[in-house]
Amino acid sequence: MVGTGFAIAMIAASLPLAACGGGGDDDGGAGDLSGIVDQRPTESVAKPEVVIEVKESSFAPSTVTVKPGTKVIWKWASTTACAIQYAGNTGPEQTSGTYERVFDQTGSSFTYQCANNNAMTGKIVIE
Repeated sequence: MVGTGFAIAMIAASLPLAACGGGGDDDGGAGDLSGIVDQRPTESVAKPEVVIEVKESSFAPSTVTVKPGTKVIWKWASTTACAIQYAGNTGPEQTSGTYERVFDQTGSSFTYQCANNNAMTGKIVIE
């Protein structure tokens, strides 16, 4: 006599196979897939970025050439109080941290400066 546990295990093992059995109307896997969610990992493409250091009395590098869509990040490497100013825009006055903007205008360039020190200038060229 076969034990009850063995019989239950045999029935349970055959259930997934029965669910996969064909009923003669197999569409080759081209059924309605509207409820299926793609669970594959996606690659995120990092947007290009360039870092300009805000120093005591200069920017390093002072001129950068970037592609459209590049994020320009000004990063304070000193405690110089500076507000980045370009094309009628002025960022907040900072002594630390970062200030960032994305530049999209192909074929243009922007001269920027520290609003607190007009001699402290740089340039961004967008190819």
